[in-house]
Amino acid sequence: MKEQPVGFLDSGLGGLSVVKEVKKLLPRENIEYFADNQRQPYGEKNQSELIKFTFQIISFLLKKKIKICVIACNTATAASLKKAREYFSIPIIGVIQPAVQDAIKKTLNKKIGIIATEFTTKNGAYPKEIKKVAPEIKVFSNFCPKFVSIVEAGKFTAPETYEIAREYLKPLKEAQIDTLILGCTHYSFLKKVISEIMGSEIILIDPAVSTSLILKKILSQKGISGEEEKGEENYYTTGSPEKVERIAKIILNNDFFKIQKVQLEELN
Repeated sequence: MKEQPVGFLDSGLGGLSVVKEVKKLLPRENIEYFADNQRQPYGEKNQSELIKFTFQIISFLLKKKIKICVIACNTATAASLKKAREYFSIPIIGVIQPAVQDAIKKTLNKKIGIIATEFTTKNGAYPKEIKKVAPEIKVFSNFCPKFVSIVEAGKFTAPETYEIAREYLKPLKEAQIDTLILGCTHYSFLKKVISEIMGSEIILIDPAVSTSLILKKILSQKGISGEEEKGEENYYTTGSPEKVERIAKIILNNDFFKIQKVQLEELN
């Protein structure tokens, strides 16, 4: 079981932020990554659709013999983590709880900001999780609908990215938060822009980092950590492999992989 891969799923390339951290922290793990580019953005979908998509992808990854699955997408985590854990027998990790634990530890003025997709924001997954642990904390949320398409296009530091980010971040600056959760794994790739706009004194909580640490802990506790010299990686997309591959290679700084096309019919 130790050599079985870790599965990751996301609506697109955002989850690669988690993979990037996992590759640094757990270089011996085999990786199976699924990007559902054809059906993104997930943030505009309803809960029943998101549960269906998540179940389809986990079922696909189980055919690749994964030993654990990371829902490397905040929207899919908010919509389907609870049901997925009830339905599937393998361990399943989301990205919300690890980020919340991190943010609660680090805030000093008890004001936490969250930027996320429309679904995650309206679902209230982050505030609910924060209030459960620390009811005294004030939470300020804003959804950022254009950030996902910006990342998918590889416009990480384009002038228009700064302009859009200033607009989205303005109410959070005015709220005087001291900690900001990047509540969508795509947003990890905009850290430079977000940090420059918010100011260096604001702590950014990246779910990719928090989640990779939790993954390491669970693999170790269960005694199923990979032991190969270097893990193998396989990537799949329902979208255009060429387009996804171009940006993924920039993100992962790796020219030695191919992204395989998966037809939606294969998921039904």
